[in-house]
Amino acid sequence: MGIKCISSAFDISRNTVRRYVRMYQDSGIPAEKLPSLSDARLQELFAIPGAKERKPSERQVRLEALLPDYAARLSRKGMTVKKLYEEYHIGHPDGYLKASFGMKLRQFMLQTNAIGHVEHRAGDQMYIDFAGDRLEIVDEATAGIRKVEVFVAILPCSHYTYCEA
Repeated sequence: MGIKCISSAFDISRNTVRRYVRMYQDSGIPAEKLPSLSDARLQELFAIPGAKERKPSERQVRLEALLPDYAARLSRKGMTVKKLYEEYHIGHPDGYLKASFGMKLRQFMLQTNAIGHVEHRAGDQMYIDFAGDRLEIVDEATAGIRKVEVFVAILPCSHYTYCEA
């Protein structure tokens, strides 16, 4: 596998890949022996000199403790990231600014929401639901307002959708 392929596969720079290749070549260990080495030995061989393991800041620890609750509350009707940030900022005035708060919340939600591909066979299933709040329909003749449910059915294989109010 080439340096460009490795770089894009692991989302690291080509210079970093080159540095690890150089470290491997300087070690003189044959490729067949690498899988048998212990994690501690591999860490010793490929650790970047001068690199320190960073501890999370106090404000990061505080925010990470709140993120599960914020993510759950965000799924409720009427809740927005802006409202969550305002609440967070009142309780933690020295905390993250709005853009960083939103980024951390998005990253957390992407980690916790696993996505999987589901194969659908034709005619096997149909998803049915009543969508959202009740809508209001105005009768033009009488000017009366009537609340109606919106029925939605979807055939997942063909994505054929049926909707009726």
